[in-house]
Amino acid sequence: MASAGLLRILQALSKQPSPGPAPAFSHVHICRALLAIGDEGPIGRIELSRKLSLGEGAIRTIIRHLTQAKVIRTVRDGCVLARRGTDLYNRLRAKLSRISFIDAKQLSLDKSSAAILVRGASRLVRRGIEQRDAAIRAGATGACTLIITASAYVMPMAETDKWELQSQDPLAREMKDLFHPKNRDALVVVSAPDKALAEHGAIAAALTLLE
Repeated sequence: MASAGLLRILQALSKQPSPGPAPAFSHVHICRALLAIGDEGPIGRIELSRKLSLGEGAIRTIIRHLTQAKVIRTVRDGCVLARRGTDLYNRLRAKLSRISFIDAKQLSLDKSSAAILVRGASRLVRRGIEQRDAAIRAGATGACTLIITASAYVMPMAETDKWELQSQDPLAREMKDLFHPKNRDALVVVSAPDKALAEHGAIAAALTLLE
């Protein structure tokens, strides 16, 4: 597991390990479960169901997948990370910031907006289409991907065009205070009808920038 790509590991953990119906969840839910358990564990099945907006049946399957993979273990108070899970969680958190809900102002596409920083990922951003499509598949309205440079937040639009959010802009200052971005980081802002969908869409979009 240590040498495999993060995205490939998450996708493998979301697959049904034995014959049967396809799981009612994706690698995005697996990622969110790992981050929730790592951030707040031990965490019980009901609370995990609430956080991931999944039914308890799907949550039980996720817990079984992760337990069989020796990524988590169950204790009296809920789920905690096992050694493999701690390694995976640390690798994820080294790349992904925590979600922040923001007033996205000119970047807003719907009622709620969630932002996430992906460290060192600017070289993987093309035109932001992959992040937008992943967010929409996850139930969000859309996404904007910004590349962090020394003086601005740049949104790739087309080969000969770009849009910049200058560092003195109030939204840029807010994101600087929240994320402390560095040159060559990428910031994804996802909008959705509610916070739950915005958060899920933000993780889905961010995962397209993992290797």
